[in-house]
Amino acid sequence: MRVTAAAAGTGPLVLRKKGDVLEILAGNVVLLSSAALETELAFGRLAAGKPRVLVGGLGFGATVRGVLEGVPAGADVVVVVAEKVAGVVDLVRGDLAATAGRPLEDPRVSVVAEDVFDVMARSPAGWDSILLDVDNGPHWASFRTNARLYSPAGLAVAHRALAPGGFLAVWSGYPADAFLARLRAAGFTAKCIPLHERGRVRARAYVGTRL
Repeated sequence: MRVTAAAAGTGPLVLRKKGDVLEILAGNVVLLSSAALETELAFGRLAAGKPRVLVGGLGFGATVRGVLEGVPAGADVVVVVAEKVAGVVDLVRGDLAATAGRPLEDPRVSVVAEDVFDVMARSPAGWDSILLDVDNGPHWASFRTNARLYSPAGLAVAHRALAPGGFLAVWSGYPADAFLARLRAAGFTAKCIPLHERGRVRARAYVGTRL
């Protein structure tokens, strides 16, 4: 276990290895784990064919890597990652760069040190897909302010930030099917897509499409 960076408002970040799994902790809270990177790659691939992609939460970079893998040869894509914990960005650019194939070195990817809510709020119809992987799911917030992302008001902000035909996807490490009704109430068509890790369903993507 070693301290590697600081998280604004949370104290130092700690990088810990448990067997083959890497964890990033803020205090006693596990913010990130590499145990389900395959599901995050699959989550990113959901944005295949979408030219303007906003990723909320950098994690280990696997979601961004999945977005890039889903880009057809010769196609243009702009990927913006909103990550409010500067220490996570430092790790993915440094010690953890190889974990997901150095996605931040791709010139199509840029990182903004902001809350993804604020990025959505100022970009009406600006995105073709928004991928939120900032928490373990819509009922478990790593930071108190993240809860607004899944509220009716937050989903309304996401709806306005999407171009017609665009979609919002929320990564969840547990079943949260009640969230589908909340997506529908916000004006989305909604579905759940299982995400696999080593052949087993280990996470889900809750997807709302703006008509």
